[in-house]
Amino acid sequence: MCDPVETRDINDLFDDIVLTEEKHARLGFEEGLKDGLEQGNEEGYKLGYAQGVELGNEIGTIYGQVLAQLQVPHTSKVQRTLEQLRALIDQFPRTNDPEADIIGAVEQIRSKNTLLRALLRSKAAGGVLESAGRKDYSF
Repeated sequence: MCDPVETRDINDLFDDIVLTEEKHARLGFEEGLKDGLEQGNEEGYKLGYAQGVELGNEIGTIYGQVLAQLQVPHTSKVQRTLEQLRALIDQFPRTNDPEADIIGAVEQIRSKNTLLRALLRSKAAGGVLESAGRKDYSF
């Protein structure tokens, strides 16, 4: 004998259709979110890497110039500024620490570098480097 055919209310059938649409919409959203995160992570990595290289080049250049300037005699104010700038660069985070204030550290380094450049220009304008017969390493 055959099982009696199950009869369902038409409202239940419509509910199933609506729920199926919602289920597929939810699954599509979840899949899109996953794909978007993967693509976003890749783009973020590439952008972060490029900016990191650029920033490393800038800080490395400043550090090299500071080391060169530390080899020649300067006024106590310039010498102190050189040491402060060197310390700021030495303290710059070299690991991926989410707690580190990278932007603040970069701003401090740039600010101190601007001050140092102004001090070195004023020193050179005063004839200190030229009169001593030394090469001007200012930047």
